[in-house]
Amino acid sequence: MRLVILCFWIWAASAAAAAVAGSDMEALLEFGRGIRQDPSRRQAAPWNPTSSSDSDGCPVDWHGVQCNGGQILSIAFDGIGLVGNASLSALARMTMLQNLSLSGNKLEGVLPRALGSLASLQHLDLSNNRFAGSIPAELTKLSNLGHLNLSSNGFGGALPVGFRSLRKLKYLDLRGNGFVGKLDDIFAQLQSPVHVDFSCNQFSGSLASISDNSSVASTLQYLNVSHNVLSGPVFASDPTPLFDSLEVFDASYNALTGNVPSFNFMISLKVLLLQNNKFSGSIPEALFRETSMVLTQLDLSWNQLTGPIRRVTSVNLKYLNLSCNSLQGTLPITFGSCSVVDLSRNMLSGNISVVHTWGDYVEMIDLSSNRLTGTWPDQTTQFLRLTSLRISNNLLAGELPTVLGSYPELIAIDLSLNQLHGALPKNLFTAAKLTYLNLSGNNFAGTLPLPSSETNNSTTIDLSVLPVQTSNLSFLDLSNNSFGGPLPSGIGRLSGLVLLDLCLNNFTGQIPTSITKLKHLLHIDLSSNHFDGSIPDGLPDDLVEFNVSYNNFSGPVPSSLLKFPDSSFHPGNELLVLPRSASPNSPEGSGGRKHGMKRGILYALIACVIVFVTGIIVLLLVHWKISNWKSSEKGKGQNKNSATQGQDAPQRRAEIPSSEMHDVSLGSSPSAEYGGVSVPRGGMEGQHEAQCVDQPTGSISSLKDSSASSMPSLISSPSDVRSHHHQSILRVHSPDKLVGDLHLFDNSVLFTAEELSRAPAEIIGRSCHGTSYKATLDNGYVLTVKWLKEGFAKSKKEFSREIKKLGSVKHPSLVSFRGYYWGPKEHERIIISDYVDATSLSTYLSGNGSQLSLHQILASADLYVF
Repeated sequence: MRLVILCFWIWAASAAAAAVAGSDMEALLEFGRGIRQDPSRRQAAPWNPTSSSDSDGCPVDWHGVQCNGGQILSIAFDGIGLVGNASLSALARMTMLQNLSLSGNKLEGVLPRALGSLASLQHLDLSNNRFAGSIPAELTKLSNLGHLNLSSNGFGGALPVGFRSLRKLKYLDLRGNGFVGKLDDIFAQLQSPVHVDFSCNQFSGSLASISDNSSVASTLQYLNVSHNVLSGPVFASDPTPLFDSLEVFDASYNALTGNVPSFNFMISLKVLLLQNNKFSGSIPEALFRETSMVLTQLDLSWNQLTGPIRRVTSVNLKYLNLSCNSLQGTLPITFGSCSVVDLSRNMLSGNISVVHTWGDYVEMIDLSSNRLTGTWPDQTTQFLRLTSLRISNNLLAGELPTVLGSYPELIAIDLSLNQLHGALPKNLFTAAKLTYLNLSGNNFAGTLPLPSSETNNSTTIDLSVLPVQTSNLSFLDLSNNSFGGPLPSGIGRLSGLVLLDLCLNNFTGQIPTSITKLKHLLHIDLSSNHFDGSIPDGLPDDLVEFNVSYNNFSGPVPSSLLKFPDSSFHPGNELLVLPRSASPNSPEGSGGRKHGMKRGILYALIACVIVFVTGIIVLLLVHWKISNWKSSEKGKGQNKNSATQGQDAPQRRAEIPSSEMHDVSLGSSPSAEYGGVSVPRGGMEGQHEAQCVDQPTGSISSLKDSSASSMPSLISSPSDVRSHHHQSILRVHSPDKLVGDLHLFDNSVLFTAEELSRAPAEIIGRSCHGTSYKATLDNGYVLTVKWLKEGFAKSKKEFSREIKKLGSVKHPSLVSFRGYYWGPKEHERIIISDYVDATSLSTYLSGNGSQLSLHQILASADLYVF
């Protein structure tokens, strides 16, 4: 009898196991029915239910499935390109499932509440898919869960309360979603996590209370809360010796304030990223000390830090980025073992020659946009590992040393926008690995030291230094200098060139035919030189930019270049023949040139007459105003009618159309409500932060000349302008944002292109050059933003040179330029200056303003003539 009972129980257990196994297989097949594409073909296609099973009861042709006794323990379908609607509720029936990993696919769906029934689940990874919705509270019932990764999906909403019950949770990654809520409350629920990544969400609150949770502070090794909307200080006033296990701390791209902590208490900290916040004060010296910590990466860029940079003696620090602050003083005499040093966009001064005391560990140096003087020292042969040298936009002077061409690993050199002069070292074009060379905006002269391709016995150029392999240069910008003479035929040996910019120099002669050997060339600018002869035929068909205007070319234009507009060839080149226009040798062409000359003379005469008449009118106005002032002093009113008749002329004044692109404020818009716009923070220049997906809601970059049609005409009386402005102030919303290059002439007011993007904008005027807007930054600083019309600025280098020159002009009646923005599109050209709330001269002359004094009248007249 006992034997019968034993057999019965064995049979019942086997039947139950078979039923469970069959249930798991059915659940997996149900999940498979939602898969529309399986490009890897690693699973049985189409998820065949008749597939044979192995000894553990798993389908033999299903990769990534592990079983035990016919029950599924693990499903790992990572990165195989599955597309479809994932039925996770079907998988929730697998009672023994311990690992569910579906990362790196294109699966859709939501997290069902049934997932809370997977009591055995230890590892859940759904990262890099298309899941959406909120996290159900039932997920916090997975008491055995140790690894949870939901990153890079479309989840949103607040996290459920109950993470406190996940006592075994060590790895938590929620980055790249749309979660919201107070980070303080979330950390208060965590027990003993090791890896926490909340980056690229919309979490708010502060980090000050993290140290209150001793269980978190003592076990945490990796913490990333970047790209959120956190505020306040980093930690409480005294964090005590906690976080002794923390190795990586990334709180970049937030709105954290206060001083940067010394982090003495974090004895294991290796990576510290706090860029793009609002930290102020000086940098703690403890971060640079030799024995204080094991820090290897430090990024404090894009903050509001001040003070000098002390000695860097740490032997562990390899990456140091302090760019875009307001640091002052001279360069440190040592940088320890740093391999990357970025101090660009600060207010550092002193002689650059101090770099000769730096060690031989340096690989990348960026000191751009400071106030450094001197020239690069020749005694710097220790930089055998140097790959990138950028010192643009400083006050460097003198000649380039030959040592620059001797660095064996050097890839990029940018010394643009300085005051360097003299000839270029010959070895600069034979450097073994140099691919990027930008020396634009200096005073270099002489001929280019390129070897001639016609002779191997040149007495002026040593060809023995030229390697057998042609130069690796792909970017060569020598624009806005004083180079002269013919362009050497050796230009053809720079076979890797992609960009060649020689504009605004004094080159002469014909372009050598060897330039047609540059088969990879995409951008070429030879404008504003003295080239003559014909344009060589055979340039690459893939050219996307070509400019030879302001030269003396003649003859027909090669057919491959006819795709470029006339502005690529004219002005200048009067003898150049474009098939789409009349030939210069034909009677029509000759007559056209004569007619054009007559028309030019006529325009010049008209301009002179207009200037003369304008001057007379201004003098008459001043004289009339003085007379009116004298008569009012005597209490006489007999000139009142004549004064009324003279009001119309000044009222017809518009904004000054200056050929030098100066945006002078002649009037102010009345205050009115306008729509503020904002753009969420996104990734910028950081090399270590996670990449986030922005969802912009509006920006100042949406303001284009098309919106100018809604602005009232300035050719009216001031009262008409005021009434019209009240009707035309716009609420501007657009999904665009500024992603180009923002250049500021000084560091008195620092802001980013992203901050300018989200600045509320109000139209205040327009001219023949473009439209002006009043923009208010996050910190309340008000700017005048001049958006230039499309096609107004063609060359970035010429535009930069002119704006920088005009920005240095100082005059009591002028508002100096603060900087400019050059975007990737032709219509994204912006001039930036301080906003001045001043009443226009026409308001006073029309009788709508208070009485001007004689001194004010003369000052205004001086401004108007300019």
